[in-house]
Amino acid sequence: MKDYKALLSGFLYGGKKEENYIRKLIQVSVNPYMKSLLVRKIGDDYEEELLSELRFRLIKNKDYWQSLEFISLNYLKSMIRNLLVDTINGGRVEVYSLQVQVFEEETAKPLTYEDILKDTRHAFVEAEGNTLFDALMRVIREEDVPVLCYYLGKSLYGVEVELSGLSRDNLYKRWERLRKGRLKEVFDGAEPEELRIAVERFLSEVCEKKGYITNRGMKDGT
Repeated sequence: MKDYKALLSGFLYGGKKEENYIRKLIQVSVNPYMKSLLVRKIGDDYEEELLSELRFRLIKNKDYWQSLEFISLNYLKSMIRNLLVDTINGGRVEVYSLQVQVFEEETAKPLTYEDILKDTRHAFVEAEGNTLFDALMRVIREEDVPVLCYYLGKSLYGVEVELSGLSRDNLYKRWERLRKGRLKEVFDGAEPEELRIAVERFLSEVCEKKGYITNRGMKDGT
């Protein structure tokens, strides 16, 4: 798994390549709803403000993160996620006060600070879950799909069947290689809710589509 400590150091000291990578992570983390909040709060150049704030945080906590043995992509994403949440929930604009409603429509329920916090966190979780699913689809091999569907069905539905052409021993060995290899690479450090979203998408978009899992449980696969 790649260590991102060097990338953070390069970004901190003005590396354009590292800055562009961080900028891309910010862009994929910001959905349209969050963008509207950031534009209202900071302006159209919110990305530059976020990059500056991230550099400030890296300088402030330099001794800590440089002492870490390893910095994963999930750690880096968490830094950006915390930065976005803090920025959106900060006190730069009076309209975001705890005591007042943030948005108002004549026929709509007032949206409060707590609503924004809840919706923002949900948006982060959903985005991260979809990112995990995309990462899984990039690394999983076609021959491992029925193995993963089998173990998801066993764990979630309590249904256990034989897969055609695979003995119990070979099935277990392939699962262990998958679990300790590609799955660990993708899911290591993921939050439970993020993992749930990725797994649900895999079940519906892959396992069910390919016929390994039906509404009633597992089907015998090849």
